[in-house]
Amino acid sequence: MTFEEAKKTLLARQDFVKKDGLARVYACLEKLGSPHERIRTVHVTGTNGKGSVCALFEAAALAAGLKTGLFTSPHLVRMTERIRLNGADISESAFAALFGEVFRAGPDLSFFELLTCMAFLCFERERTDLAVIEVGIGGRFDTTNVLVKPELSVITSVDLDHEKYLGSTLPEIAAQKAGIIKKGGVCLAPLLPEAVRAPILAEAQAKGAQARFFAPVFEIAARDWENGLMTLRHKKSGEELAFGIMGEAQVSNATLVWEGLELLRGMGWPIQRAHAVAGFAAARWPARFQALRGGQEFGGALFIVDGAHNPEAARAFARTWAASPFAGKPCAFVIGILQDKERRAILETLAGLSGRFVFTRPESSRAADPCALADELSAINPGAEVEVQQDLGAALSSAAGSGTVAVLGSFYLAGAAIEILKESRKIEDRGSKIKC
Repeated sequence: MTFEEAKKTLLARQDFVKKDGLARVYACLEKLGSPHERIRTVHVTGTNGKGSVCALFEAAALAAGLKTGLFTSPHLVRMTERIRLNGADISESAFAALFGEVFRAGPDLSFFELLTCMAFLCFERERTDLAVIEVGIGGRFDTTNVLVKPELSVITSVDLDHEKYLGSTLPEIAAQKAGIIKKGGVCLAPLLPEAVRAPILAEAQAKGAQARFFAPVFEIAARDWENGLMTLRHKKSGEELAFGIMGEAQVSNATLVWEGLELLRGMGWPIQRAHAVAGFAAARWPARFQALRGGQEFGGALFIVDGAHNPEAARAFARTWAASPFAGKPCAFVIGILQDKERRAILETLAGLSGRFVFTRPESSRAADPCALADELSAINPGAEVEVQQDLGAALSSAAGSGTVAVLGSFYLAGAAIEILKESRKIEDRGSKIKC
């Protein structure tokens, strides 16, 4: 089977979502030799921050010389991004081979179930020292929760998202995320409100596990907005660390990983503090307030690309934007949102920003109508300057004339924008090499 054939079969199963248990996944994994039972993992869930936390754990483990695996979702540009070995995406040929083997063992599995089994098989075959696994949705009934006992279970945040599956209140959602806690395990989370902590504590108590909650131990000391880098300062020691991911929310993510690495060290893992420092400096995670320059067709404008796909992420973007040098200057926001997201809450946050709004459509069958989004934002902020462009390239071109551009509202949109912007620079670079 070729990569394109594997990709086509997977994409045909994107809407093939089964939430009636994990029996099929267990059956498939058993046919494959139960690889999930022989990999050592860090298991990460949360409404937001999962990808950044996973990237930081991976980077620190790599700095320590460990062989790493990383399974994340969604992908931004290439499907192979979802499964990484030693910091690099697996090859298309390896992806296709894994898919063929897993599909034969589990032909009735969904898109995400197939990918999860592929990742576990890959990491077991490659004998990774540590695999970092991101939950798809929720936790308790997520496909990744077949893991037997991770070294750490991490809950990055709890807010409203995927309410159809997880519940309509924060305690209900917290209870679903707490489902990744294993008997006798260790769970890390931020210092959440009491009503949200309670279900996590209850789950941990029922399973004889530890639940540890951490207030941020870092503060932001400096920011390099153009390159998307920060300097963090440890509040107690005063130590300053280079940090490779931009955003106000990263102080919480950094805290969880910093404390998690301390716990791993106490368990005997060879990850020293110097490895944590090196990992924080080396880690990169796209579409998190990521700064990209457009090519000549976009007038060399600076674009800030951020997923911001749910209310909590939109609020985090707004906080970072307010702290940036871009706030209050001429700018435009290119926005696309999926229909099943809490669009009203996202738009209420974004409507308070100062700038021009250009609505467009993410490349997804679940995309919300940009005209409807524009009308909704205009109703929230009648004085806003609003425009609709059905094509993303046209939306980026139009927005570029306003100065700095932020692209947000969906990872589908973010991934497509990154691809367009990077290609615009490649075309420019290729053109500069032509001699007449």
